[in-house]
Amino acid sequence: MVAQPYRALRIVLRVFSALVGVGSVLMIFSGKPLLMRVLMRPPESEVSTLLLFIIKEMGGLFLMLCVLLFLASRDPVRNVAIIDGVIVGLCVLAITPLVSLATFDIRRFYPAYFVWGRSVVRLGIAGLLFYLRPRKSVGGNAQV
Repeated sequence: MVAQPYRALRIVLRVFSALVGVGSVLMIFSGKPLLMRVLMRPPESEVSTLLLFIIKEMGGLFLMLCVLLFLASRDPVRNVAIIDGVIVGLCVLAITPLVSLATFDIRRFYPAYFVWGRSVVRLGIAGLLFYLRPRKSVGGNAQV
């Protein structure tokens, strides 16, 4: 019985793909009441039509990311560039909320520990993906 290479990476990518897929579908089909609830009841004036439009557009982008992650989970060795892109994206997404926390007054919407906690979780997922990603050997073939 031959062990399937990169089984843990495939499972992590599929779980991450499913979570991103569910989130993106919610973003695309959500309305103002659901967003008010998800955003922890901000003032009514803060949730504008432009924000709803942008969230639906981001839902489409995240749905594209969901498909990329699913396809990368089918053959991680050939799609290592997608995995590297997700790792870099998670690192950027860990830093940008901290910059926003320092420059904008978002503490009235979210507690600072939520922002720090999300950044730490994103860095942890990026570290896990980096640890599990396929490595190149000297001959150019991935190690199994």
